[in-house]
Amino acid sequence: MADQRFLSLATDPNLVPGIYNGCDQWCHYCPATDRCLAYKCRPAADGFGSVYEDLEEKMLQSMRYLKACHEAEGLQPPEDLLRLLNGDSPLRAPYLPIDDPLERLGKHYAILATAFLASASEPLPSLPLPKRPHGPTPFEVFLFYHLQIAIKTYRAISSAHEAARTGSAQARWDADVSAKVALLGIDRSDEALQVMTLDGPDPRIDDMRRQLVRLRREIERRFPSARALVRPGLDEPESR
Repeated sequence: MADQRFLSLATDPNLVPGIYNGCDQWCHYCPATDRCLAYKCRPAADGFGSVYEDLEEKMLQSMRYLKACHEAEGLQPPEDLLRLLNGDSPLRAPYLPIDDPLERLGKHYAILATAFLASASEPLPSLPLPKRPHGPTPFEVFLFYHLQIAIKTYRAISSAHEAARTGSAQARWDADVSAKVALLGIDRSDEALQVMTLDGPDPRIDDMRRQLVRLRREIERRFPSARALVRPGLDEPESR
């Protein structure tokens, strides 16, 4: 049962149930935060310590939080989430490699991007990235998505496998929405890298852009419905 804080906020008629399942989690620049229960109920940030400190406990709190969001909106929490919270699966579930060329493409881009960031001549900006009145800088866009693209690609493949195995419509939707978020991250990253080349030619940037082109093409081929998928509250025309 969700607590009263979630239940109270969930009565807002402007909320879009489950909108947080299809976003890229860059809340600073999201136009739909006023329609998102997860954003309205997000834990207050204390601004202290590293994001990696006590990571396991934070993951557990996040899962409880996501479960409460689903319940408050009358949605069924994902089965995997319930299994983790019930102790039926290990919290530290290992990363399971998928023998899939698309997954390897996503991973290779993440490796190229991480190597580029590791060789940066200036210190990387602290996290979370600041909110800028006119939007993020190209470098911030590249930094924000450099791992998320591979993560969302992996999730799209994993959910597609589950859908093929079980016939689950929810898994099929999760595969397409994950692929769409990956594609949007690819589009924005490619544009950001193109702008970054204006500071001077860098063959590493050219390599990353070529990798993004391949990855985009293969995701669109594997998930032909992803681009056209309408994420509730994010891709729909403003109805209010």
